[in-house]
Amino acid sequence: MRSILRSSILAGIALWLLSPALSLADRPNIVLILADDMGWSDPGCYGSEIPTPALDTLARQGMLATRLYTASRCSPSRASIMTGCEPHKADIGLLDDDSGRLNPNIPTLPELLKKAGYRTYLSGKWHLGKVRGAYPWDRGFDRSRGLLGGAADYYKPMPDRPFGENGKLLRPEDLPEDFYMTNDITKTALAYIDDAAKSNQPFFLYVAYTAPHTPLQAPRKEIEKMLPFYNGKSPHAIASQRLEKQKLLGIVPPAANLGMAGKFNPEGYEQASAKRKDYMAECMAAYAAQIVIMDRGIGRILASLERHRLCDNTIVMFLSDNGATAEMPQNNKNKKTTLPTGPLGEVGCRDGYGPMWAAVSNTPYRQYKIETFDGGLSAPFIIRYPSKIRPGSRYHSPFLLQDIAPTCLAWAALPIPAHMDGKPLNTYWNNPPELPPSKVWDYIPNTCPPRTIFWEHQRNRAALTSQFKLVAPNRGPWQVYDIRDRTEQNNLASRRQTLVEQLSTQYRKWAAKNHAE
Repeated sequence: MRSILRSSILAGIALWLLSPALSLADRPNIVLILADDMGWSDPGCYGSEIPTPALDTLARQGMLATRLYTASRCSPSRASIMTGCEPHKADIGLLDDDSGRLNPNIPTLPELLKKAGYRTYLSGKWHLGKVRGAYPWDRGFDRSRGLLGGAADYYKPMPDRPFGENGKLLRPEDLPEDFYMTNDITKTALAYIDDAAKSNQPFFLYVAYTAPHTPLQAPRKEIEKMLPFYNGKSPHAIASQRLEKQKLLGIVPPAANLGMAGKFNPEGYEQASAKRKDYMAECMAAYAAQIVIMDRGIGRILASLERHRLCDNTIVMFLSDNGATAEMPQNNKNKKTTLPTGPLGEVGCRDGYGPMWAAVSNTPYRQYKIETFDGGLSAPFIIRYPSKIRPGSRYHSPFLLQDIAPTCLAWAALPIPAHMDGKPLNTYWNNPPELPPSKVWDYIPNTCPPRTIFWEHQRNRAALTSQFKLVAPNRGPWQVYDIRDRTEQNNLASRRQTLVEQLSTQYRKWAAKNHAE
């Protein structure tokens, strides 16, 4: 398979080199902003109470999508974004480990853009290999600074996680005294925009925030600003509030219900001690503060593009790598660590906000990061491209992270390599149909590429057709849901055995081809 893949890639590059050259000035700049473990409903424009004015403005100026499907976890999702491929094919079916890395035979999006004359920048989290030959500066980025592995302490990321800049591994003492991860990512991105503005070349800027991934760390004054949103309010009350706002926004049907209503236990919340309720409110306030700080940074990035008069020919995308997580690292007693621990929000904190607040973040969908129900797979997605995208438009059809790279290449009038699994979505996004709220979970013909989609992550499987979604948690039996049942409440498997058999056969072929379980 590797030799076939390599041949197809070389053939694609040969076609590229034979293609007529286009003016660099006509090619769009691309700014891709990625949040980490941010739930579908966390931006204000998706129903949240969290103030996100920058993201809300971006949505008004561009297109908000309601059915982006991720790979359900950090590294696999990033692999798809960077390669346009299904993550197993890119050799990142799970997380990168000490030796894990992107398939060296598959070119990354920055490598392809760099060949076409782009300047390429990464500010933030890489998480696609932290060994020689796999660093971001080895995989197409002219300049890069940030976390090389998974998310870490926002104040003191090392020695727990490696941190690098422009081909060099940094030491703890190389970071400033007032280091805070989110602000450092924003500051670096702004410096890269200034650098790009001096050049006549188009640029690709990948801004990969670690927010709002655990641990829950933010300055105390930022947490206190968010506390009034959550003091004395149960997760169930906040989720219900978000769902009602989503209905008013027209991004879920009027009849939608909470997919994880059973997770909230409102009676148990009312019986909890005042100390427990205060801690829960503090956790969600810290999570919200992390998002507010990131949104503020995004606002500065957008303002910089405006100041440099780059907006008209710049594609700006915002998305998350997967749904929100129920993980609570503070409860992980089996993990051997010599790292210090600290209070909520501060240096050394290891806390996560837990399953009830994560259910709020994923409102109205079911389950969490790592799983292949819609709560784990779904993420917010906003795109602005003034010359191509209608302001205030909505896109409700399903698409994948691996569609982003070929879509960018198509807008840049560059060939799409044959090895890419993703499909260019330009024609679908140019003028998406306006749908009544009652139809936003329906399948609408001719609004997305016709295909059957498969997922596998950590033994969790899923399949999506134009009419049904199938889910098999932990390699269990397939559950079947109508595509209009996005909260995955009514299992139709007993009535759809022929479909289950057909999709099972197709899944096994897909898994064998892509080395999935």
